[in-house]
Amino acid sequence: MRKRFMRMRVAVGVSVIAASAMVGGFATGSAGASTPKLTASAPGITKTTIKIGILSDETGPASSSFGGAAQAMEARFKQLNAEGGIDGRKIIWVAADATSSPTGAETAAQNLVEIQGVFAIAELSSAFFGAAPFLSKQGVPVTGTGLDGSEWDEQPNTNLFSITGDGSVNGDAYDDGGFYKSIGVHKFTYVESNVPSAISFGNGVYKTVEKDGLKACDKTIVPLGSVDFTAFALSFKADGCDTAECACVLSSSLAMATALHQAGLSKAKILFAAGPTQDIFQSKADEAAAKGAYFPGISSSPTYTNAASLAFLADLKKYDPAYQGGLPGNSESDGWPAANLMVKGLEVAGTNPTRQSFIAGLRKVTNWTDSGLATGPISFAHFGQNPPTQCFSYVQFNGTKYVPYPKSGKAFCGKQIPGTQS
Repeated sequence: MRKRFMRMRVAVGVSVIAASAMVGGFATGSAGASTPKLTASAPGITKTTIKIGILSDETGPASSSFGGAAQAMEARFKQLNAEGGIDGRKIIWVAADATSSPTGAETAAQNLVEIQGVFAIAELSSAFFGAAPFLSKQGVPVTGTGLDGSEWDEQPNTNLFSITGDGSVNGDAYDDGGFYKSIGVHKFTYVESNVPSAISFGNGVYKTVEKDGLKACDKTIVPLGSVDFTAFALSFKADGCDTAECACVLSSSLAMATALHQAGLSKAKILFAAGPTQDIFQSKADEAAAKGAYFPGISSSPTYTNAASLAFLADLKKYDPAYQGGLPGNSESDGWPAANLMVKGLEVAGTNPTRQSFIAGLRKVTNWTDSGLATGPISFAHFGQNPPTQCFSYVQFNGTKYVPYPKSGKAFCGKQIPGTQS
């Protein structure tokens, strides 16, 4: 029997509500202004609260990267409640464990909707694709990362909103904006966790490498959470490869780097899709494995030093007891935006939101910036279409700290490569 972990967390805040007289369904305050009467307008919506489901990989092989996502999402909702909520309603939430598996994600989603009665779901799960058909059929709004599969950009799933914005299942690949050549890549291999999104993204990466005039090693697909990379390291060495990128959770990325170093390939260039994260500092062995590695991200400030990033870190530390400072990991850097996008959806859904008004309202947004954390404005108005550019910022771990690459922190922005549709 699969062990499922579910708990209710309710954020408690203090609010002062001025006495008012009800006139024709509107509350008239002392200043004479009229505001719509709050109603129980949809499942999970009451006059005073909005119930949101949180779906994440708290256990299983993906928990090394996403195990703290629920706390990060809760932190954003706590901050919102401290500021008064949405139109006076406070957010309450129920957190469910997807167990890093498609069946676990589906079971958790069904429980959140049918038993817990949530209005919408914020997610960060490697296996969310298992829950997507059910949530689409029910018309439940979902905000998340789109890291697990192509369902985020496929009809009829217009209820799904990724923090990276619109994308295309069969769109052209992007070039890398010059990143690979800048770090001296000659022969590149891409290691993919056995999940749809990693495999699909890997296809685009190899087209990018080809466009750059670089050579590619054979693709390698590993089980999600794999930590056995001995055979891979030997193959990497035999093929004369010099660069490896792991589209993996943190534990796998560290294991891959360790295997390459043990094979005598200490000069190999390594990219971690998981990170940057303070979890690197858990052991000297992890620090050694990550030394020299590059970490891509979608943040406007890869070392979190601009005003928006500093505000985010301050709020994260205030409201998330698990966060002890430093660069946030995937749980925080993706979990907080997933909750932040949920807040945006509620803001544009109307005073008495429905699931339909949430979806319709957010589909009109073309300039979401994740409170200044994103590399640029993000659109949700062109479902199933790729944006013209795709940007990543990078940091490099020098053995003791993360430093921006390049020093300026400027993002590498790639354009679509015509004729590379998958």
